[in-house]
Amino acid sequence: MFNLLAPSAFDFSAIFGNIVKRWYYYLALIIAIGLVIVFAVTKKQNRNTLTRTQKLAYTAVLTAMAVVANLPVFTIKVSDLLQVSFVATVGFLAGYLLGAGLGFTVAFIGDLLSAIIAPQGAYSPIINLGTALWGFISGVIFTCFKGNDTVKTVICFILGFFLNSFIVNTWGLALMYGMNFNELLIVLPLKLVVVAVNCALTIAIIQVLKRVLPKDKFTFVKKDSPKNT
Repeated sequence: MFNLLAPSAFDFSAIFGNIVKRWYYYLALIIAIGLVIVFAVTKKQNRNTLTRTQKLAYTAVLTAMAVVANLPVFTIKVSDLLQVSFVATVGFLAGYLLGAGLGFTVAFIGDLLSAIIAPQGAYSPIINLGTALWGFISGVIFTCFKGNDTVKTVICFILGFFLNSFIVNTWGLALMYGMNFNELLIVLPLKLVVVAVNCALTIAIIQVLKRVLPKDKFTFVKKDSPKNT
């Protein structure tokens, strides 16, 4: 998380020139556009029957959780380039429960508010966007596709690691610190470990949620809960 008022210096031509020469940025763009198109044209599965007020309440609670997940007490700052947190888990759960739109909103606002309340460095809207994509990706995968929840969760985190941690987050850091992309890749294996831990935690939380969430409000609980099979 990054301080809104902190100055940043970077070389636009060097960084953007570095980006346009790399094939994986184009692949990431194609995947991102594909997710947006799928979300726009696919018939959505109705995962909840929450009223507007109830959705607002869940959104507020999850946003508060996203803020807390970003606080220094729950974040291990390895360096300016790497922080260990559970933001990905909270963002995923927001999309999982509320869909892509509210999932994106929860993760984005939670990340932004924590930057204002407890800044831990310079703020980057690009990194903020990367965090928000955790909620969007899970919302798209779980409302647009059928299948095993564990498999879909793993897919979400694979996509999230590539789009968010590898592409968007690294791009944001490059812009902030004016570093060459290759210099930032040294922390990529550690980012993969962080994402893997978040994925394992999320899978465990999903199993708990299926047993504790109100069955009359979340349709996937009725369908998947062992008590109802």
